[in-house]
Order: sequence, then structure tokens, then C-alpha cells
Amino acid sequence: MPHTYKIATLNINGIATYTKMSMLGDFLKRQDIDIALLQEVTHNDFTNIHEYNAIINEGTDKRGTAILVKTGLQIQDLERKPSGRGIAAMFQGIWIINIYAPSGAEKRVEREYFFNTDVTFLLPTDSTEVLIAGDFNCVTSQADCTGKSNMSRALTTFIRGMGLCDVWTTHPHIPAYTHSTNMGASRIDRIYITNPLQSRKKGAETVAAAFSDHLAVKIRMELDGINMTHKAKVWRMNTTLLEESSFREIIKEQWGK
Repeated sequence: MPHTYKIATLNINGIATYTKMSMLGDFLKRQDIDIALLQEVTHNDFTNIHEYNAIINEGTDKRGTAILVKTGLQIQDLERKPSGRGIAAMFQGIWIINIYAPSGAEKRVEREYFFNTDVTFLLPTDSTEVLIAGDFNCVTSQADCTGKSNMSRALTTFIRGMGLCDVWTTHPHIPAYTHSTNMGASRIDRIYITNPLQSRKKGAETVAAAFSDHLAVKIRMELDGINMTHKAKVWRMNTTLLEESSFREIIKEQWGK
């Protein structure tokens, strides 16, 4: 049976405090995210994010990427860039790539090299359909930014070569910027999918996250089958009962029979 999955991409600004991690966990649950693709990850401990498993690629510069997967879902065939700027995995027959491109005008050359060379090492080796998302730190259209543009020819070439489609349907009078600074606003957080996956898309939206200066981008996709693993339920005693004297007396009485 087809099932609708929610996949989101979000730059978390290197959050590591307990409060902000709790806010991230609440965000994922409130939005009912199945797979979260995170960028600017500066730590490797996501144990406070309950009901999710984390696959982390912190990288050499300590600002990497991570994939958080809802407990019970399975991803396979992990690939990581040593720099931490990319991580990829297979989910329900789709090759999901999470990237964090170099940022800033001074890193334009490095960013172009990233799209020309680095990202290609994360591509699948067969004709698998692809979803690529993350913080691209650049745009491919003037409509996606205000002020000085941060265009990338390398990314434009990559998107065309891969036959990728932007999941966000832009409107000239309703901009959807995901990041703002004193210099302007831009839509640098995006999700792309290969063309055959267009029919599986059930919607896309941006969502504010209080702990980040980026908006999350969320896509809903209908995929065949539910690849879930269920743990057997076992009974567990409520251990707080042991603090009650009356309960302890009952146990002693029953145990002595």
C-alpha cells in the first residue's frame, strides 16, 4: 500500500545545547517528519532526539551534515564526503543526498568546485531516482534572492545534467525565501527530485523553526510499501510503585506464600 512520507531539510546553525536540541525534537514530532536532512551539524550526539536514529557526518571542518530517521524506518547504502559536506543513503528505492555547500562570496570558487566535482561522488552508480536537498548557499535564478545575487553556473549545469526538478513552485508575487540577513533574502534551502518522482510529490512547504535562522523545506511524497521494523512489545513494571510502602507490603506477602 502506498504511504506518504514527510522529508525535510533544515540548517540547524550548529545547535548543541540541551534546550535547542529539545526544540529540534519537538519540531520533528510536531511536523511529523519521517526523514530530516540537517546541515551545519557541529556535534555528534543526538540522543536527546527521541524516536529518531541519527546518521552523522561531522567532517573535517566540524560543520557537517546528518540524517535523522524516524525509528522503524530503514535506510541503506550510506555514502559520506570526508569533508562532512555531504551524506547520502537509499530509502524506499530513492537515493537521498543531503548537502551543505560552502557559503559566502569569498568561497565562490570553492562552491563551484563542490558542485562540479564533490557532489558527483555522492551520486548513485545506477539509474536510481534521486532526491537531493540541503543548504546550497547559492541560487540559480534572480527570482530566488534580493539584493546582490549569488548565482552558481556549476549548480545550474548539474541540475540540468541530472534532469532535476525543484519541488517548490515559485510565484512571482509570493517569494519563498528561506534565509534572511541585513544584505537581503534568498531561497538557498531547496529540494530537487528527478523528473519521474514528480508524480509522487503530494506537496511542498516551508516551515519556520525557532532555533534556526533558516526555514525548513518539507516535501510530502507517496511511496510504495512501508519499510518498517517493529520491535516486539514487552511488559514493563511501573518502578515508581516500589516507592509506595503499601505496594511493597503486598509484594512481601505474596512472595511469602
